[in-house]
Amino acid sequence: MLLLPVVLLVASLQLCRTTQEKVEGNDIEYIAHAGGAIDSCVYTNSLEALNLSVKKGYRFIELDFAFTSDSVLVAAHSWEKFNAITGFGHWGDSVPTYDDFKSRKIYGRFTPISAKEANTFLEKTPGIYLVTDKISNPDILRTYFPGLKERMVVEAFSYSHYEQLRSEGYFRVLYSCMADDLTSALLKHMVLNDAYPGYKIEWLALHTTGFDDAMFKILDRYCDFSIALFTVDNLDSIPEGYRERSKMIYTNFILPGKYEP
Repeated sequence: MLLLPVVLLVASLQLCRTTQEKVEGNDIEYIAHAGGAIDSCVYTNSLEALNLSVKKGYRFIELDFAFTSDSVLVAAHSWEKFNAITGFGHWGDSVPTYDDFKSRKIYGRFTPISAKEANTFLEKTPGIYLVTDKISNPDILRTYFPGLKERMVVEAFSYSHYEQLRSEGYFRVLYSCMADDLTSALLKHMVLNDAYPGYKIEWLALHTTGFDDAMFKILDRYCDFSIALFTVDNLDSIPEGYRERSKMIYTNFILPGKYEP
């Protein structure tokens, strides 16, 4: 009784492998994590970090986004982290107002920015791509970053967001390993074909230790996809099985260049 389902699964996996576009070569695109490191400080998402990352030669710069208590989208990894690095650790994860957010200095000297200011930075800095984290709602992205989808890499946290972002033509959409519907999305990815149309998962955003090994081995054998791996500051720390597929790497300290696995 189990033979037919197994045969069908293998057939669908083989189809997935033959229809997915391959990524050739070993060129790695390095992503400046959370704006990029500045003076050995990380997770600043600050204006100064953005400018320094451009000078260092990064083409891809990641920012984390969150809403203030009065509903303004700003660059912050988490409110607990932001409060801690702005001298308000006693606030815990309490959410500041926008005015309070802008009045603070990160590590006493760096400037926090809003999504609107990040948008202005992109408009004034050609050739730079914004990588977003924490948000993937297409309506929010469309509102805060109008006309910039060709220069945006979005980490999607649901398959519905993934499909909509792909359909709207964003430069690259990464499917997050932290998405609640990851398993069902991967299963759907395996069986997509002419009879069951949809967008295959071409990119996975994976943590170096955050993915089920058994599932990865199945995908690695039968499906073509690339990995955006986070967060790596030592290339030797990349798991062996991930190296060939890791075409983007989030990093604090590795400078842009070639990576030979």
